Amino acid sequence: MRPHLPRSASFRTQIVLGTAALMAALMIVVGLGTQLVLELTARSDIHHVLVARANAVAASVRAASDTSLIVPAAAVEPGVQVFGPAGTVLAGSVEQRAADDARELALRGETSEVDAGGGVRLRAVPFTTSSGDRGVVVASVLTTPYERSERYALLATVVLGLIVVGMAALLARRVTDQALVPVSQMATRAADWSEHDLAQRFDLGPPTNELAVLGETLDHLLERVARAIRSEQRLTSELAHELRTPLTAIQGSADLALMRGVDDPELRLELEQIAASTRTMAATIAALLDLARENPEGLDRDSSLVSDLVGPLRALVPDHLRFVDTTGDTGTVALATPGPLALRALAPLIENACAHATSEVSLSARREGHQVALSVTDDGVGIDAALQERLFEPGATAGAGTGLGLGIARRTARSLGGDVVVEPAERTTFTVRLPVA
Repeated sequence: MRPHLPRSASFRTQIVLGTAALMAALMIVVGLGTQLVLELTARSDIHHVLVARANAVAASVRAASDTSLIVPAAAVEPGVQVFGPAGTVLAGSVEQRAADDARELALRGETSEVDAGGGVRLRAVPFTTSSGDRGVVVASVLTTPYERSERYALLATVVLGLIVVGMAALLARRVTDQALVPVSQMATRAADWSEHDLAQRFDLGPPTNELAVLGETLDHLLERVARAIRSEQRLTSELAHELRTPLTAIQGSADLALMRGVDDPELRLELEQIAASTRTMAATIAALLDLARENPEGLDRDSSLVSDLVGPLRALVPDHLRFVDTTGDTGTVALATPGPLALRALAPLIENACAHATSEVSLSARREGHQVALSVTDDGVGIDAALQERLFEPGATAGAGTGLGLGIARRTARSLGGDVVVEPAERTTFTVRLPVA
């Protein structure tokens, strides 16, 4: 099957978001830098304009004033005022909103430059004529056009930044799609081959690029997985074969003794239990042999119902404990797995519950999409929190058992496409999830 990742964990999404964030940060830096340069340039331009205008008028007044202070009308342009002693206006005009500031600068009698507010900047330049008369030239410049240009530049930078970030994100998405889609396909094929066809390989040729290197690595990994699976299949098959012969002999001896007749009721009951147990073990071994085949899809996976499991599981519960069956309508659901293997996944859970229960063991079932969840619950003292994390590890046990049953149950369930988990509940509950037909 194809592996699915949560969106937050998608490497493709991380690359796209990272690229967009990087470009956004870069555009912010560029925008701030542009605004700073524009502001400095505007201030420099305004300063040079004020200096040129004020100096030009002051030079014209000095040139025309030989014996007395004379201000040539042609030298004074709009936005420039010439002040005489005591701050009297000799000629020119400035913006009305800057008139008071211009007069204050004239009274100071020194070279200075200030923002008058209202989008006007002033520069005062004092002068002395050859006749000894003193005056001050105050030049003004409207800063509103410069500020408007800065705002337009900021708006253009923001729009351009959004466009650049969007294009960078789209380009990153396209590039990562082209780079990662083959990787995703390879992962999907590898997962499918490792489950269904151990002989398949990518065979991308010499490792001339990153994908070829990945393909070669996956080929080696698939080879190791195939060897491990085949080794396990051979071991399971050999063990099952070796167990089948003595088990058949035990079952035959028990059946033969029962056919001859046994007068002792206790002995007869024990023989019947031996015969029933050997039949169950034989069926389980046969199912394990089928599971160990090279093509496990050949198994009849529609051969059992949930209700078929209740009787054999009930037989595992001793007489001093009450068995509660609440499978209800779910019992008619067909499982996509042989009954003996489903019992093999459930039986250790029933036996574990019986070993820890006080008075009751219950079995419930519920449909969860394409699976059935079979829950086994007991009313014992519960499981220690420290043991829950390693409960399915070989040898982990809270009692006198071997600690193998739960691990085998989980392994069997997972081989069938399901799982075994411990449910967070007040009473100890183990749940086996198996696929439906």
